[in-house]
Amino acid sequence: MPPLYSVYSVDFAGLSVPIRCDSKKALAFLDFLFGDLHDPTAAPPLHAVETAATLTISFTEGLSDGLRERGEEYTLADSSGTLFTGSLNVQFAAVLFDQVIFHLLNHLENGVALHSGAVVYQDKTILLPGQSGSGKSTVSAWLTSEHSSCRCSYLTDELVVLPENNSGLIVPFPRPLCIKARASAAIRAIIPENGEEQLLADKQGVLVPHRLLNPDFPFLVPPVSLLLFPTYQAGSPLRIEKISPARTSALLMTCDVNARNLADHGFRQLVQLARSTPAYQIVYSSFAEFNELLPDLFAQIV
Repeated sequence: MPPLYSVYSVDFAGLSVPIRCDSKKALAFLDFLFGDLHDPTAAPPLHAVETAATLTISFTEGLSDGLRERGEEYTLADSSGTLFTGSLNVQFAAVLFDQVIFHLLNHLENGVALHSGAVVYQDKTILLPGQSGSGKSTVSAWLTSEHSSCRCSYLTDELVVLPENNSGLIVPFPRPLCIKARASAAIRAIIPENGEEQLLADKQGVLVPHRLLNPDFPFLVPPVSLLLFPTYQAGSPLRIEKISPARTSALLMTCDVNARNLADHGFRQLVQLARSTPAYQIVYSSFAEFNELLPDLFAQIV
């Protein structure tokens, strides 16, 4: 008898990716990753052969006796075949995030998608654009923690969409903060007491539920008022530099993830954002000096 699947829909910016899964543990994993992007009333159980879902997570008999005995091995697949097999851990989540975002943005043509963190400070949105590894997730985590001198509300650490013809507005992709292994110790230091059991961690890094750091999630997103481009450099003193609209536009283009779908590669929208919004580059190695810098920097946008 074929397995019964539930369909979990991830909905973002008017787009949707359905994910089939055949266990309660996989459903709980999906809810941990995508709970802010899911309407539970839209995912009734369906038979495997009756759905054309894009992605499938299924329990497997396993290639490893140890994993099989603990019931921890799952397979992520799409129509082309198997994408990943292993435990429902940080590595599995990273592959799944990449696949979901790819399918969501593959045909996005009515706005620019940016690799960017985003937080809200006193009814102003601050974008933290950057490539993978730039430190936008760790900076987003710090800004939303109680240790920050200018505590912000979390929106996303990964992705925003700038809708076409909506100047200054964004659609954030909320998810757990995805912290790489090298920064996990710094983030654990700001986790509230008794919060460790809510983390998902392995040798690849740690996933931190954003409400663990900041329980007040702002579902109404104000316009963008500041751009901060973080760059992590081990051992470097904290440096901040105001940058020109031309330089800002060039940096934003490097973070544009759906450029190929747009007639002008998103250039017009990003130039407009760069011209209308102050921008800074921040080079850092720790957060020790952040609390001295932030009040003066954020004062200009309030």
